[in-house]
Amino acid sequence: MKKNNSYGWPWKPSSGNGINISSLAKITVKTVVSRYGTADPFTIADKLNVEYFYMPLGKHPLGDTSYDHHDPIVILNESIRESPQRYYTLAHELGHVIMHADLTGYHSGIWTYGKYEQQANQFATGLMGLLFVEENGYEPDNYYNLVNCYGSPVDFFG
Repeated sequence: MKKNNSYGWPWKPSSGNGINISSLAKITVKTVVSRYGTADPFTIADKLNVEYFYMPLGKHPLGDTSYDHHDPIVILNESIRESPQRYYTLAHELGHVIMHADLTGYHSGIWTYGKYEQQANQFATGLMGLLFVEENGYEPDNYYNLVNCYGSPVDFFG
């Protein structure tokens, strides 16, 4: 894996494939990557002492975060263990751990659920963009490069 010490933001507004990442997600992702020296969600989870493990969860969910005495535990679906989707899924769950650390029960309402899921998706997408740069040494041409490399959801920005 190539190390890239310059973690600039790879997204640019483009013709239809631009990715709209909130300022909060951008700042959070850049801070995390700068602090831990990588955009690899597995390395970040290890450095944050966030336990993660795989369990058979059926078709969905692909991941979930639970808490044991305020310590986050990420459960990843066994079905993605060998899939690139594991990167995006763990990054999404880390988005909840990092951006929503002070919230309990963010699943409590349909409106708040959507807001926090969107923030976690934005965090994961931003992190995957920087992981792409870290691993390839250049910016992804478009969002679909991330879909192919890390299993990011195709319909997230649709």
